[in-house]
Amino acid sequence: MLLEEMLNDERTAGIEKGRTEGIAIGRKESRTEDILDLLSDLGSVSDDLKAKIKSEDSEITLKVMHRLAARSESIEMFLNGLKDMND
Repeated sequence: MLLEEMLNDERTAGIEKGRTEGIAIGRKESRTEDILDLLSDLGSVSDDLKAKIKSEDSEITLKVMHRLAARSESIEMFLNGLKDMND
């Protein structure tokens, strides 16, 4: 009985960990797509820029990028904002 309870606890913990990781991945993918959608309204998004945005893992950085994309009037303005973020 004790072994069975331990296995069940480990299984539950594993499921919860997987759920948490899945939510984080979904949030990242959603935010990334939102950024790319906003930028595509401003013009053609280069493959390099798409790759840079898709490779970003920090939720905080993606949130800042999203705000920057929403406030930018052009792709160039967005790129300048990114440059300022990294300086």
